[in-house]
Amino acid sequence: MTNFDAQISALALGRLIERGDVTPRDATETYLARANELDPDHRIYVRLTEARARAEADAATDRAKRGVRLHPLDGVPLSWKDLFDSAGTVTAAGSKALTNRVPARDADVLARATRAGSICLGKTAMTEIAFSGLGINPTCGTPANPFDTKAERAPGGSSAGAAVALARNLCAGSLGTDTGGSVRIPASWNGLVGLKTTAGRVSLKGTVPLSPSFDTIGPIARDVADANALFSLLTGDAPADLADTSLRHITLALPGGTGWSGLDAGIAEAVDAALRKLLHAGVRLVERPVAALEAINALAWSSGASRIVAEAHALWAETLKANKSDIYPPVFDRVMAGASLTARDLLEADRKRIAIAKDYLAETAGVDAVLMPTVAISPPLIGQIADGGPEYFNANGMALRNTTMGNQLGLCAITLPVGFDALGMPVGIMLQAHPGTEGKLLRIAAAIEKTLN
Repeated sequence: MTNFDAQISALALGRLIERGDVTPRDATETYLARANELDPDHRIYVRLTEARARAEADAATDRAKRGVRLHPLDGVPLSWKDLFDSAGTVTAAGSKALTNRVPARDADVLARATRAGSICLGKTAMTEIAFSGLGINPTCGTPANPFDTKAERAPGGSSAGAAVALARNLCAGSLGTDTGGSVRIPASWNGLVGLKTTAGRVSLKGTVPLSPSFDTIGPIARDVADANALFSLLTGDAPADLADTSLRHITLALPGGTGWSGLDAGIAEAVDAALRKLLHAGVRLVERPVAALEAINALAWSSGASRIVAEAHALWAETLKANKSDIYPPVFDRVMAGASLTARDLLEADRKRIAIAKDYLAETAGVDAVLMPTVAISPPLIGQIADGGPEYFNANGMALRNTTMGNQLGLCAITLPVGFDALGMPVGIMLQAHPGTEGKLLRIAAAIEKTLN
């Protein structure tokens, strides 16, 4: 087996494969061996798809030898969150209630990525039915955040295993979903890049739903270039041109208000240090209150107005009630809260949300993106919140607060690592942009990444 650094970026691995320095089979065996050695209790990968991975790797190795690779990520091993259907493999969305769920065909995005030559290593751990920003799952296992080697901290969720698998070098890239922050939170807490795509931009067919109105699919990656390539893999479109990216004439809005309040120690300092570098590079930073962000935050957390809770209840209440003893109580309680929601209240909330989204677009016209800390708090200790109760719900709300705004407004967004907080845990900044502008957002993010590095 050819040796290579498992911490390599996905695109860099693709280039090694292109040159013949590494074969897809060697890369696949490296990651499978690491996963079996470093994750013996399956807290990161709930299940590896070893036979599939090896068959795909052999096919990719043959294509590479013949010089007919299909994509820059052809032959590159990736992880997939345990809510993407994969033919013949249990897809349980992190829940014991769904352990008999074996789909007959791949989700659209997995099928597309496979046709482009990528390799499916296995299915990663997640919060049950994707309903938490913390990533805790006592029933099926919680992957610990790798940045604290003395005590187990939350990995971020719901795409918990997706981020930890990449942070621990058990894959070259990861695919997750984001309904209220489930790509960006774990990416931020694990020092990675996470792209939240515009709702409807990537097909959800064959993906276990939480809230179809807000569910989105996106990559977790080592850098912006990898996120761009993975986004291309998901959509089938050409990647954005990241060559010659520049911060000249870029205007970023700093909205202040709720998104900048209640930050844990060291987060503001890390973000401020990044802002100083951006200013020095010529970025125009505009401190501008955005009233629509305050309005959408209030609406998103209004107990009688949550469409996410309503849709989760409609989809999952009966299953969860029939399997209550196997369901993590905080998830069960959040879903069951949907029983009290009325159609009248939801329609009124929808009306308000549409109006607020229009206000947001008007308020942010003329700026290229709005910048906030990705997550306001440091990853909490798992032992302090795992039993549920007020500590859990407060931490979950604070973890989701900033990211949820973008989902509710229908925006695209990206998180980039910018340093560490007072606990030595990674800190991210989030850029959110108007719907459908992922290409522009990725170019800005690439220029910021280059400046900060």
